[in-house]
Amino acid sequence: MQQFGAYYRRSYGGSLGIAERGCPPAGSVFVWADVDQRTRATGDAVLAGLAPGCNIAVGHAPTDPDTLFDPLPGTGVVNKTESMASVLGAVGGNLNALTVAYGGAFATMESVLGCQSPATCKQISQVPTTVANDGDGGLAGLSGGLDMAGDVAENMLLEYTNGNADVGWGRVDRSRLLELLALHVLGKDLEHRNRYSARAHSSNIMMHILQTLEEGATGKAVPGTRVPPRSRFVFLAGHDTQLAEFSGLLGLSWLIDGDQFNDTPPGSALIFELHAAPRAGMQPFVRTFFAAQSLDAMRAGHGENPLRVPVYVPGCPRLDCPFATFRKIVTAAVDPRFVAPW
Repeated sequence: MQQFGAYYRRSYGGSLGIAERGCPPAGSVFVWADVDQRTRATGDAVLAGLAPGCNIAVGHAPTDPDTLFDPLPGTGVVNKTESMASVLGAVGGNLNALTVAYGGAFATMESVLGCQSPATCKQISQVPTTVANDGDGGLAGLSGGLDMAGDVAENMLLEYTNGNADVGWGRVDRSRLLELLALHVLGKDLEHRNRYSARAHSSNIMMHILQTLEEGATGKAVPGTRVPPRSRFVFLAGHDTQLAEFSGLLGLSWLIDGDQFNDTPPGSALIFELHAAPRAGMQPFVRTFFAAQSLDAMRAGHGENPLRVPVYVPGCPRLDCPFATFRKIVTAAVDPRFVAPW
């Protein structure tokens, strides 16, 4: 994440008025992290790369939960029936049919775990996948086989990107890792990318991102949000589930070379850039990107040059989206019942 912070400095230092040395103007950088130790450490590391020695504090809520990242329960009331339908309706009411549809990935997982025969060990692929309203605020959440398979894949991902010598007991190379990650992404798709969960859990943070961009577009403070209008670089250290929810909320997708479609590897980020109107009579516009260090770069410890790909926001006339259009899209996508002042 410190490498990522240095990358952000190279990308945005000119806009902040800093080059290789020096600190950004007071108040121009705003970093806010969820209260978890790892997210606060992420914010610290980004600042160590972006503005080393500049004594910029990472803001965070005094206690858990921070409703910006975890608004449920408390901000709005979950319709449990609708939430359940949004998951079951995506798979024809039969979650266990996924073990056939993704049979190759499950077979790879069993091979990695060393469980080839159900006569000698319990295969995860034979564990039923269930759904219950036991997520935040009563959202539908997955348990059982697919959930366990996603955990296996994520553990292998962390072993791989941490540079471990023998990933998965020496049974996992990048090709096999990508097969396993299909199960991880699938679980995220069903649990967090479904539109109901995305709106209930991420309308709040997405609205505050929009308000931050609006402050930049107008130069005026927007009531109800915490980001100062003079901020030019705003970094929110949250979770991969938020990235999946933004995808479901706005209909986004991305692909980083060497990774799974719509994966959210460690440190990855959705970037919303606000650009000034190119000439008189035009309006500011938003460019959206997904950025991530490649899996191999993380494994080698050299993620100095993250990969960055453009992301299309459905409803925009092009990749460069006029701010008024972007605001209309986000406003229509969020559910105001799950939005609160920050």
